Amino acid sequence: MSTKKINNIAAGIDIGSNSIRLLIAEVENNKIKEIIYQEKATTRLATNIDKTGMLAKEPFDKSIAVLAGFKKAVDKYNVKNIKTVATSAVREAKNGADFINAAKNEGINISIVTGNEEGMLEYLGVCSGFDTGSHPLILDVGGGSSEIIYMQENNKLHTESHKIGVVKMADMFDFKRSDKSVIEKCSAYINDFFKNVSIPNNIENFIATAGTATTLAAIDMQMTEYDYKKVNGYKISKNRVIEILNQISSTPYSERLNIKGMDTGREDLIIPGILIILDILSKTNLNTITVSDYGLREGAVVRAASN
Repeated sequence: MSTKKINNIAAGIDIGSNSIRLLIAEVENNKIKEIIYQEKATTRLATNIDKTGMLAKEPFDKSIAVLAGFKKAVDKYNVKNIKTVATSAVREAKNGADFINAAKNEGINISIVTGNEEGMLEYLGVCSGFDTGSHPLILDVGGGSSEIIYMQENNKLHTESHKIGVVKMADMFDFKRSDKSVIEKCSAYINDFFKNVSIPNNIENFIATAGTATTLAAIDMQMTEYDYKKVNGYKISKNRVIEILNQISSTPYSERLNIKGMDTGREDLIIPGILIILDILSKTNLNTITVSDYGLREGAVVRAASN
């Protein structure tokens, strides 16, 4: 850590259905001023949760081990203001309380956030990273749930959380197969799932956050090493997203990591993620996606800093 004095340092941990992410940062006026340390681990915590209603033993234990490692990092940087949030996997699981107790034994106190609270933190996180413009729509495609967030005419934040995500979709459809019929079936399922969702017609900026969106940006830039500064605020056209979808789906699963920018562990999950993004985008009159590297984790950091 730098020897300079850092004010208002805080940490946020986002326990998602696919990955767990830590961020330690300096916060000023609800903005991330400087990122001090960050780490991510893919644990697929929500694996088979729709079928069993439980967090399976292997991802459960792996996730607790990750949190124990994160606690060491937080202690190393002597962070006092910490906010740890758990989303749909822990929220929905019958053994969610067991997970919270296991984390507590490692020194991590978890808050289970509702879908609406999750949306509010995601909005806070995205806005901490760049100017979202007027009338943005923010879409967070998670592992177990997806959030749609926008500001209403009365300047009241609208958040809605839907129980659909990339891990759940991967449990339903085999995206490891290079089979166009799988894409068609999943696309039809997603279209039916969101058929009653309506989006205001004044949306001027479509912002996608979380792993699918950031991986799309990394692939489009052919990144060999991920650079969040280049990804945050990156714009990608709808047509280009469709091209990338076709590229991934036609590439054998075992070779998808050879695609520059592909995130390890997302070789199958990115397909349903793209389909969700395209479905919600089609409900707007826009053809461009702005990618946000910032999201729930950053929102948790900003909230922790204000406590």
